Amino acid sequence: MATSAVFILDLKGKTIISRNYRGDVDMSAIDKFITLLMEKEEEGSMSPVITHHDTNFVFIKHANIYLVSVCRSNVNVTMILSFLYKLIEVFTEYFKDVEEESVRDNFVVIYELLDEMMDFGFPQTTESRILQEYITQEGQKLVNAPRPPMAVTNAVSWRSEGIKYRKNEVFLDVIESVNMLASANGTVLQSEIVGSVKMRVYLTGMPELRLGLNDKVLFEGSGRGKSKSVELEDVKFHQCVRLSRFDTDRTISFIPPDGAFELMSYRLTTVVKPLIWIETSIERHSHSRVSFIIKAKSQFKRRSTANNVEIIIPVNSDADSPKFKTSIGSVKYTPEQSAFIWTIKSFPGGKEYLLTAHFSLPSVASEESEGRPPIKVKFEIPYFTTSGIQVRYLKIIEKSGYQALPWVRYITQNGEYEMRMKKELDESSCWDGSEKAHNYPLNDLIPSKNMLDRIVEDLKNQCCSTFVIPSKQSEARVSIVENIEKLLSYGVKPEFVVDAAVKNPQFFRHLVTLPNVTTQILETLVSVAYLTFEDSIRLFTMFPDDFIRCGPDGIIERVESLSACGITSPKVTSDVIRKCPALAFSRDAMEMRKFVESIGSFFTRKQITTLISRSPHILLKNIEEVEEKYEYMFYQMGIESDELSESSGWIDELKLSGIIQRHRFLTVTGKYQMPDPKRPQLRRDNPKGSRIFDTNDEDFARNVAGVSLEEWVVFQMLQLKIEENQEKERPFERVKPSKRKAYERRHKQRTHHGDHIFDVSMLSARE
Repeated sequence: MATSAVFILDLKGKTIISRNYRGDVDMSAIDKFITLLMEKEEEGSMSPVITHHDTNFVFIKHANIYLVSVCRSNVNVTMILSFLYKLIEVFTEYFKDVEEESVRDNFVVIYELLDEMMDFGFPQTTESRILQEYITQEGQKLVNAPRPPMAVTNAVSWRSEGIKYRKNEVFLDVIESVNMLASANGTVLQSEIVGSVKMRVYLTGMPELRLGLNDKVLFEGSGRGKSKSVELEDVKFHQCVRLSRFDTDRTISFIPPDGAFELMSYRLTTVVKPLIWIETSIERHSHSRVSFIIKAKSQFKRRSTANNVEIIIPVNSDADSPKFKTSIGSVKYTPEQSAFIWTIKSFPGGKEYLLTAHFSLPSVASEESEGRPPIKVKFEIPYFTTSGIQVRYLKIIEKSGYQALPWVRYITQNGEYEMRMKKELDESSCWDGSEKAHNYPLNDLIPSKNMLDRIVEDLKNQCCSTFVIPSKQSEARVSIVENIEKLLSYGVKPEFVVDAAVKNPQFFRHLVTLPNVTTQILETLVSVAYLTFEDSIRLFTMFPDDFIRCGPDGIIERVESLSACGITSPKVTSDVIRKCPALAFSRDAMEMRKFVESIGSFFTRKQITTLISRSPHILLKNIEEVEEKYEYMFYQMGIESDELSESSGWIDELKLSGIIQRHRFLTVTGKYQMPDPKRPQLRRDNPKGSRIFDTNDEDFARNVAGVSLEEWVVFQMLQLKIEENQEKERPFERVKPSKRKAYERRHKQRTHHGDHIFDVSMLSARE
């Protein structure tokens, strides 16, 4: 059944415009609509359909008006609702803002539209582009209206005849929006893909287009179920698509409207791997400041790149004095959003970037009392689809047989893309790093006094160590308990503190005898070296006396000297300290700077940074030892600085004698030849430095020298005998400083000249 009448009402229910299509309803029935609507609102059972006796009211609300369709008996409600929304869409094309005032001002045009868009209660022409060809906005000038275009009476009401273009083109965009909500531990709680296929058609005449997708139903029906296919859900098509053809063979066949339109939309409810994953570590420092370490990781293919990435991280509403440090992009604090925004213009696939942020907190309110919204991410990845949907073909058929250019583009962008934040650092709660938790009851460990007594008792039972701690009323005991509570407030779990104290009594001894200094050292390692509190405790228990002797100021001075060496990234800094904890307390900061200045004559600043990142122990080496190794490899083997910076074995594993032995053995076996700077054209491909120095004896013998391990061992023994008989002070004759500087100067100035090509025409011209 069709609709009987359409009404446009104001908010009080008074009729502004009405149109009776079938004459089978009493037009005064609309007076009961507002009363019935208010009753439904009071009952709390709102729906877009209200039934009263044998009359149905199907309605929508837009701005300050109601659009109501009055029907008899059973009707197709979805069709009527679609028509009402289409009315709003067409009115918007004419009036922009559809509200009570604009409806009254343009009632003539609205009556014209109602007559053309519906006939005897059945929808007819609903395309605004077609309607605008013969219904203008000035209704009083429509007395001599032009003849309706053929599109109105054709079966194809959405496209006019006689369209012509010089250049026939079709642009097709497959756009997918990813909606995702992930928990703090990485579990995807909700995810879906909402896609649309949008087109811009600039074609002459009345063409027919056929679009083929890698639809799963089509592939399985044709016996290609194992191919890469996508199962589309909730597919909605533009009215131009022949649905009967799609139901038969899954071919999307249509005569397109002219210009831009949305051909179809679809949805996929599936578990989506986060395209851009955000990890957060939050540290609160005595309720006076908070620091964030944000890691952004792209988890799509390397050949794709995300553009205009925005990561919105919420902070406390009373946070101020922001300080940011990042290796890429820009960061902006937006107090009105209570967040800071990390913007990355270009984010390639398979990359990770870090951001550190520090804020002051004037309020002492707890973080939990305010709550923390999730992180939001905005992005756009061109030439990429998450679902894997592909356009297999796009055929253009027109009776004149012209050639048209189809263009296809894929875009994946964010929808509601959110990730919840962690309340504390993502680190293992157990001391040994295993997943097995401590077997102490958690409720017994939360009070710091109980923890202190439990640690003393376990040390006595398990380690036979007796600790005499101050009495419960003394100030010393209060200080110890306060420092344990401070560790717990930083997010360190009680089980971890107990394990650390029981398995490393020295840590507990320092925590008891020097509680303030110990916690200050741990705080310094977290704030300066970007370590977690758990990692800081681990390092402290390995070198407790060294850290105590160095103190917080000494640690700060040494770690800051790494910045002068080019180590500025938080992640690289923490990795360097983990690999070589002695850098935080052992060598003097001034000596480290002098060491870097000394090797600056061998390596560029970038190469020095690479060296320290790979082998931080180099900063603890004797400069003469490193210089001697470099001199041999550079002058005797001809290995360049950039190649040495990519190798770590010559620093950590091999002594100078070992380097010389490997070089001589490769020379004897014919695998290595010293490059001649005077004859670069005769240069042969020698094994790379990383293969020579970074391999163990077996790999070196078999894969680099091409001999058995026994032959390599025999050669080493012979070399030791020869060196004992020769009794040389130095294993090789060092280059004089003047010669070395001259050689380096020539090496830097030397450039590669291209091949000279004789011009035969010039030769013949001279003759």
